[in-house]
Amino acid sequence: MDRSFLKALVTQWRTEPALFLYMLGSYIKMPVFQNLLFEKSCWELYNVSCLSLGARKDDDLCSNVTAYHKDEQVQSLANSLFFYSSLTLTIPSIPSSLMLGSLVDKSRIRLSILIPLIALVISSFVYIGLSIWEHSSPYYLLISDFIFGIAGGYTSIIGVSAAYSVRGSMGNIRSARMARLEAAIGLGGCIGSFLSGKIRAAFGYTVVFSIITVLQVFAIIYVLLFVKDEVYEEIPDSQPESSFIRRSLIDPLFVLTRLRPLRIVLIACFCAFGLELFAFSGMSDIQFSFMRFQLAWDDVAYGQFTSLSSLFGTLGVIFLYPFLRLLISDVFLGSIGLVLKMTFLLVLSFSTSSLLMNILSILFIGSRFVSTAFRTQIANLVEEDEQGQMSSLVSILEGVAGILATAVLNNLFPLTLSIWAGICPLSIVGLLGIALIILIISSFRLSSYRREEEGMRDETQSTTTTMDAVDYQ
Repeated sequence: MDRSFLKALVTQWRTEPALFLYMLGSYIKMPVFQNLLFEKSCWELYNVSCLSLGARKDDDLCSNVTAYHKDEQVQSLANSLFFYSSLTLTIPSIPSSLMLGSLVDKSRIRLSILIPLIALVISSFVYIGLSIWEHSSPYYLLISDFIFGIAGGYTSIIGVSAAYSVRGSMGNIRSARMARLEAAIGLGGCIGSFLSGKIRAAFGYTVVFSIITVLQVFAIIYVLLFVKDEVYEEIPDSQPESSFIRRSLIDPLFVLTRLRPLRIVLIACFCAFGLELFAFSGMSDIQFSFMRFQLAWDDVAYGQFTSLSSLFGTLGVIFLYPFLRLLISDVFLGSIGLVLKMTFLLVLSFSTSSLLMNILSILFIGSRFVSTAFRTQIANLVEEDEQGQMSSLVSILEGVAGILATAVLNNLFPLTLSIWAGICPLSIVGLLGIALIILIISSFRLSSYRREEEGMRDETQSTTTTMDAVDYQ
């Protein structure tokens, strides 16, 4: 293959291959990490083997899911640990994400994505060490989260990639780029989830975290070789140049409140996206616990389900989204995705069938419509030189929504187990319903504004024509 053609193709991909490698590692990690949390929680509480309970000598209580999947103490400790993990990761990432997003507007794309990736490799070495030290305290896992979080965390990697994709593009091209970004995330999720539990079951935790580290190193190499800092045309500003700290931490906070047409629509879309992120983060946090408690799933079974879900989501955003985007707006595509998510969660709340859950994974075909639509719509409502700052705000939104969702649902879910495990999924359906209503109302407001603008433009042209005719006479 011609090298120049390959280079052009890679340039067109922008950060998608690096994002794919990152998401592949992340989705390999997530089921294994949660499974590790349960095992370490079990050891923290009991520190005994099945031999003391009269089981076979070679069976280990904490490695046997069916032996304790209904144990509410283990569920409670594991969910609490997941909550602490999310806090340790997300809180330090908020100021870091703001600064990294500002670097995008200053054409420092490569640096803004390399910083969190390098920190991620360091944090993965911590996981490798703790997986070798099998019975170490589960609280040591928080060290890894802090290292990654202080460098921007996952929100900065996704946010910077999104800002880089939308800059310099408009209309359907912007939607296509955002869909391609979501496809990279979905494809990584599909493959990673499928391999995750299988690798862990065959080779153990240490091999899993070692493979993840290698993928992260490949992502860094790709960024160094192919991601270039693009110089964007600066919009003249009469105001004096502000300090880096102000540009990075203060100015992005005013993007939402700045006077502009459709400011209310922007705020409404931002808030609706926040509700969806809260629901998504919360369900992601407790879904493994729910499946483990309700269906006795381990990371292998959960990985297969997540792989199917990601597969349908990826197929939807690659093939279905671009076609439907020619017929209907991003907002209504997002609405379709929200309805499908609500339908799945409604059935999940009452289901006890593993087969039914795997069949219903087809409903995830519209799952990536939601994020694609929201990110595209928000990008359309701000100026070109605000894309990096807006990505920083969205990163903060993801972080804050994640913290709140983790705090609420990881602490609420164990309390509902003695009543009904479906309370949390059903509550999330209600939140998504609110986000859907806001999204639809904001869409009608945008359409109304455009009609008014077209009417005023036509009226101005008509007046100008009449005046020209009078002058001529």
